Amino acid sequence: MQHSRRIILRYTLLGIFLSLVIFLKAQEMWGITTSNYAGSSGVLLSPTSIIISKLYLDVNIATTDIFFENNYAYIHQQDYALSNLVSNKPAFPKYGPDEMPFDHYTGKNNKFVYSSELIKGPSGMIAFGRHAFALHTGARVLTSAYEIPYDIANFGYYGLDYTPQHNINYTSSNFGSTALVMGEIGLTYAYGFRRISMEDWSAGITVKRLFSVAGGYLAAHDLDYIVPNDTTINFKNLNAEVGYSIPLDYNNNNFPDDGPLIKGGGFGVDIGLTFQNRALSYQKKTVHKLCRQRYIDYIYRIGVSLLDFGYVDFKKNAQLHTFENVSAYWADIDTLNYYNINDLARNLSQVFYGNPDSSFTVDKIRVYLPTAFSIQGDYKIYRKWYAGAVFIQPVRLGKSYIRRPAQVALIPRYESSFFEFSIPLSLYDYHHFRVGTSVRYRFLTFGSDDILGLFGINDFTGLDFYLSVKINFRKGFCGRFDRNEPCENGEYGVRKGR
Repeated sequence: MQHSRRIILRYTLLGIFLSLVIFLKAQEMWGITTSNYAGSSGVLLSPTSIIISKLYLDVNIATTDIFFENNYAYIHQQDYALSNLVSNKPAFPKYGPDEMPFDHYTGKNNKFVYSSELIKGPSGMIAFGRHAFALHTGARVLTSAYEIPYDIANFGYYGLDYTPQHNINYTSSNFGSTALVMGEIGLTYAYGFRRISMEDWSAGITVKRLFSVAGGYLAAHDLDYIVPNDTTINFKNLNAEVGYSIPLDYNNNNFPDDGPLIKGGGFGVDIGLTFQNRALSYQKKTVHKLCRQRYIDYIYRIGVSLLDFGYVDFKKNAQLHTFENVSAYWADIDTLNYYNINDLARNLSQVFYGNPDSSFTVDKIRVYLPTAFSIQGDYKIYRKWYAGAVFIQPVRLGKSYIRRPAQVALIPRYESSFFEFSIPLSLYDYHHFRVGTSVRYRFLTFGSDDILGLFGINDFTGLDFYLSVKINFRKGFCGRFDRNEPCENGEYGVRKGR
């Protein structure tokens, strides 16, 4: 019984570090979002992308991307094989005396976890002259754990019986984790507001209505503690808060609860501005068909954008618990028993306040989106060869925020209406170098921003993969439209004589 309780406690601590990561948006989908054929997917990086695109019409059938990355747990390069993970019976290596499925890095730097999944549903864009519109639907699962102290991650991995960390006074501040599961409907408008000679200026905005089924966060402002042995934690000071709203009955853990499935709602906004230096002078010309719009290529372009500025408010089945500068000498912590969420919350309140109800603060919470500031640049090298560059810096709106990792990327690519190939090179969170690849053939795009880890060339610390199926109609190409014959379009392979 004692051993089983220690196992439960150990995996509880490990679960806190991993921030409830049970879901796996390839981080940025560089091979899609930076392309001149991105269509409606380009608004993920800048809402102006739909007006500067080579497309006048884009229909997204489905786009999915999967991303997970951390700097603590990993599988050794020699022990990893992608086929073992995607088989019907996944096989994992075993490390340490407890045969854990992953090893861990021993660097003392703070640890992070970021997990993001995007399923982009039926979506599309249309451009005519100076105006462009896009409508998108989708669902996202976002999880981040940031600035997690190494000692906490280690206790999660080894358990409280990790003697090298006993009787050491650990202090840390401003770390936490946040998770959000939501659907969204977004409308984008972009306008080319200045076109003179070779100058081309455009601005765009995306407004998103958000619907969330679950969200929560842990924000630790100060933590001062000692672990004297494997059954005791001496909390000298704790200043933290925990908020959650999930479709679960907190009294018996029944799923789903009796309330509405949608627990929260909110709004998100993206705004962007782009300048292009065109290769030819702009000439105003009236066109009567969308397909006859002329696309003028650029020598270079630069843009700035603010992404995911917004929040989700939860007012259904929500609880916020606050532990403000409290202390406790928690002996026999390994005997902690709880049978539901409310039991756990009341037990923690009893330990730190001597009252099972004192930690409860209010029945609503707010979770902020992974807001970021971005700068994008692109240069035409020669004919169909381009080189793009992107900088992304996270912006913290509040303590319950999802931290979007910083990135600097260089994306050389070859692109044509039928075929596109790119090799994104990126610096993830300013520390981790990544090499990716992306291929588009007609209507199908697939790729990864980290092929070294995906195929076992480096240690496996995460997963990154995306896939997109869409139909594109490019500017200046009308096919048989003028002949009153069945539509043809080289973008998806229907051509005369085939």
